[in-house]
Amino acid sequence: MSTTVDSATLISLRSIAIEYRKLWAVGVAFVLLAGFVVLVAVTRSHHLYQDLSENVHLHAKIAARSAARQLSADLNRPFNNLYYISNALLPAGMQLSSTTMEQIQIIRVLNPSIIAIQILNAHGDRVLWTTSMRSDHPVEPQADFTPLPGHPHRLIGQPRYDHRAHAWVAPLVYMAHQMSASSALSISSLVDLARLKPLAISQDFVLHVLGAHDVPITLFRQGRFTDVSASEPASTANQVRVAMPGYPWTVEAHWSSALVEHLWWHQERARLPLVIGVILGILVFGVSMVRMLMHMHEQQRRLTTQVTHDVLTSLPNREGLRRVLDQALARSDRQERLLAVGFLDIDDFKPVNDTYGHAAGDALLLEVARRLQDAVRRTDTVARLGGDEFVLLLEGLRNMDEVDQVLARLQATIAQPFNINGEVISIQASLGLSIYPLDKGDADLHLRHADQAMYAAKARAGRTKEGWVQFYHPDLGTLTMVDEKLRQDFLRALASGEVTLRYQPLVALTTGRVAGLEALTRWHREGQEVSPDRFLAALGMRERQALGRFVLQTGLQQLAQWRDMGLDLFLSVNVTPEELDQSGFADAVFATLAAQPGITPTALILEVLEIGEILEQEVALEHLQRLRSAGVKIALDDVGSAYASLLRLKDLPIDEIKIDQGFIRELSNKPQDLIFVESLVSLGLAMGVLITVEGVETEAHIALLREMKINYLQGYAIARPLETQVVADFVRTFVLGAGDADTPMLALYQHLGWVRAAAESAIGHEGYENTELAACPITTWLHAHASELPEVETLLAEHETVHILGLEIFQVRQKGTREELHRLLGQLQVHNHQFQEGLGQAVKTMRDKVATKVLPPKGADQ
Repeated sequence: MSTTVDSATLISLRSIAIEYRKLWAVGVAFVLLAGFVVLVAVTRSHHLYQDLSENVHLHAKIAARSAARQLSADLNRPFNNLYYISNALLPAGMQLSSTTMEQIQIIRVLNPSIIAIQILNAHGDRVLWTTSMRSDHPVEPQADFTPLPGHPHRLIGQPRYDHRAHAWVAPLVYMAHQMSASSALSISSLVDLARLKPLAISQDFVLHVLGAHDVPITLFRQGRFTDVSASEPASTANQVRVAMPGYPWTVEAHWSSALVEHLWWHQERARLPLVIGVILGILVFGVSMVRMLMHMHEQQRRLTTQVTHDVLTSLPNREGLRRVLDQALARSDRQERLLAVGFLDIDDFKPVNDTYGHAAGDALLLEVARRLQDAVRRTDTVARLGGDEFVLLLEGLRNMDEVDQVLARLQATIAQPFNINGEVISIQASLGLSIYPLDKGDADLHLRHADQAMYAAKARAGRTKEGWVQFYHPDLGTLTMVDEKLRQDFLRALASGEVTLRYQPLVALTTGRVAGLEALTRWHREGQEVSPDRFLAALGMRERQALGRFVLQTGLQQLAQWRDMGLDLFLSVNVTPEELDQSGFADAVFATLAAQPGITPTALILEVLEIGEILEQEVALEHLQRLRSAGVKIALDDVGSAYASLLRLKDLPIDEIKIDQGFIRELSNKPQDLIFVESLVSLGLAMGVLITVEGVETEAHIALLREMKINYLQGYAIARPLETQVVADFVRTFVLGAGDADTPMLALYQHLGWVRAAAESAIGHEGYENTELAACPITTWLHAHASELPEVETLLAEHETVHILGLEIFQVRQKGTREELHRLLGQLQVHNHQFQEGLGQAVKTMRDKVATKVLPPKGADQ
């Protein structure tokens, strides 16, 4: 069955794709144009609204100014009356008499706009007053009068509400000039503001008359006086104020937002049908475009499927495989996993067609395709290139064991007989595999290599059941990608006793004595003692499981013997992630413990190395939780070597962390890295777990770690891995020494403790004891080694700067501001970092010079 596509189909596919792109371009252009039109309409509408708002604001200002002028003119009339009345009442030189009251009453009747008249002397004493027309009692005017601008003889008092008159009134006073104290008189009037004339202004605005401190005096709605209590608050955006000419008052005009909206809608509604028509046109055109695009997309999908998929099996064909394989290679690089490219061919497929017919052959190919898809994982790909040739892409493989598992499933599914149209057919297949990145190259090269390996498997004479698979190799020999001989040798070595255990002591800092032992594997192979880092990666799942059982059983047996000798020790055993991934791991540990009644679960520590996502998988977590519940302790090994470990420590069921030895070994040359070790120790303390430090190789390490809150030490400075027969004597006699205190590490650690205290004081305003420069241990060390250290003066100056800043923090902590403390803290951290980096570089240079002097000259040993 051929899976090729004729040229007419390809041309049709290309034509549809071109039209598809054109239609998309036209649609996008139309939508952009329609969007531009809508944007213009919205912008114009917004500008119209703004113009109308400004227009209303202008009319309100005009209305307020007109009202202010009208009110000013109305208020001037009582003053004019007063001026006239005062002349009539009190001509020059006239003295008060008993008839004065009668004259005033007559004048008041003749001038009804005057509510009340009072006569005051120059000192403000009431000489004579008239009563209000609405009351039989005298009206008390306010005493605080203000001269009006431009009229110093005219005074106006603060408006007030007259409860008797039930109105807002304004006291108006006229005082004549150049009057003597005995004859100076003034006449005042209370003007009823409600009796002012209606204002001839637009009815769209409400007007307030405001006195001092913006206190409302009166309100005019639609030009007429309204009770001021009926006023509603207005937005500051919808009001305008104008000063009243000749008076210390202001007129405020305000309007509601609905006024502008009404004017805007009145003009906009004429354009509404056009806007709605444009929107409906866009929608109709858009729906049509979407339907057309969906139809073309479906047509393109069908044609693409014809081009990229096999017609018979619907698997990817050669074109589809090319696209998938390129992506798979990229994913393999990104994930740092293996990718297996397999070329599978059915052996002697032609006789099936000849014997049972082509219809049966097609049915067999369909069933083979289905079984292959069922046998591989969901992330894998099965493709058919044509005839009886299939290609397999096995992605995301962590090791060759996973390849073996998939191959076993493939072999089992092909070995099962096929029932085709009532006929039972048994077949065999040949598979060639190319492993990326072990086999470098692009997609085409991997397919050629897999094809070559497939033909090599097919041509292999007398092949066994497992010989149906051939891995690609330039020489096309046997399985060279995985050292099968190494695997077989290792299993024989386990059985023959060539694999043994050594034990490295772990010393408790609280006692200085050996508290436990870590079991380490050694393989005596070809006259050499080989450590696991040289053979573990080549072992398969079966070999790793066997090694794990061996270490646990042998270690616990030996621990039982030591305990019988009176040695109270615990045993630490490494566990691989592959072991944790097995369903029966916890049960196997419990069974091994049960075989040693003298060993309690609390004496066993399982060291787990976090790799990938293994510790987040349900099976592994269940094992760890069951073991911890029984008393077995879980330690996470090499903490700090992977950044992900630090982020997820708090979520893991662990009792102990072992800080990676790489951090400790380099401290002698790089003391500035001490901050990383401190961070890991602080992390462990915060989690409440035990802390073990590996890589303790010098006396300087011992002195430093004694200062820290460490539980256990392990490394060559204590002992190298011990043979079984010498462990007991070592445990009985070993006592941890004090170490070498004359090191930059210890001095720097104590210096950093002081810096940390200063920083905490600056942040939390907590008290701390300032350390003088001379008392700092690093000062003593720098002076003691000044002759060996390059640029020691620079280091001493930088160190002194750090102490000066610390002293400033100490001094301003109680009286300084938080901002000042934070500024000093920032400077302290910068200079301290510079000091640490400079010290580390100087120490490294010093160590390098010492090492150069120790090295023998070239040719000395020849």
